[in-house]
Amino acid sequence: MKLTGIFPPIKTEKLQVKNSEGSAASRADKAALPTDRVVLSAGSLEVQKARDILEQTPEVRADRVQALKEEIARGEYQVDPYRLADKMMGSLLSETLVE
Repeated sequence: MKLTGIFPPIKTEKLQVKNSEGSAASRADKAALPTDRVVLSAGSLEVQKARDILEQTPEVRADRVQALKEEIARGEYQVDPYRLADKMMGSLLSETLVE
């Protein structure tokens, strides 16, 4: 069984595509097209700045290590037991909270 006349006819047109990359009109059309942009937020820029500073900062402060070695060699290096205990407890508590 053939069904005809149910849907209205669809009018189609052929489009001609010309390769005219060199023409001034096509260059103007390309210039008018929007280009991709990236806009970073202020927070993102601050994070990038902090990351750059950290990358430039050495992991080991050689001057501080040398000063401590000299204090130990002279017998002048003193450990504050209360401060050490506070640091140890703080570290233990922070590990417990994370888990």
